[in-house]
Amino acid sequence: MNLDRYHEQHVDIRRQAEDLRSRILDPSLAADPGAARQSLVSLGARLNIHLAFEDKALYPTVLKHQDPRVQQRTRTYMEEMGGIKATLKAHLSRWISTERVGAEPEAFRKETLALLEALQARLEAEDRDFYPMLAPLAI
Repeated sequence: MNLDRYHEQHVDIRRQAEDLRSRILDPSLAADPGAARQSLVSLGARLNIHLAFEDKALYPTVLKHQDPRVQQRTRTYMEEMGGIKATLKAHLSRWISTERVGAEPEAFRKETLALLEALQARLEAEDRDFYPMLAPLAI
């Protein structure tokens, strides 16, 4: 199975996550929250595109594989990603405005770092476990 597109998306997501991390760790966050908020929105959009590729193309294809272990691991990844997707949606909703980020920079920083850590763990798990399992499959 060719997973090049997914690996490329992971590289892009990591790059955008690092951009966001640098912006939220910047001491000027409270005075100029716009760049951090825009970086969060960009990461969210990129991540939603990646999730749509997985939901519409990858998961349905892999769930048709004859090996029940492959199917079960795929279901597990789908369920876990649903949690991250919901967390991202809630985070974007909570921090909908630049004004709110500027008013509560420490809360924004703390919550965004936690989201980034969860996202990083998920990307690492896919790169280390899920994609290598899928790569040799003839689907």
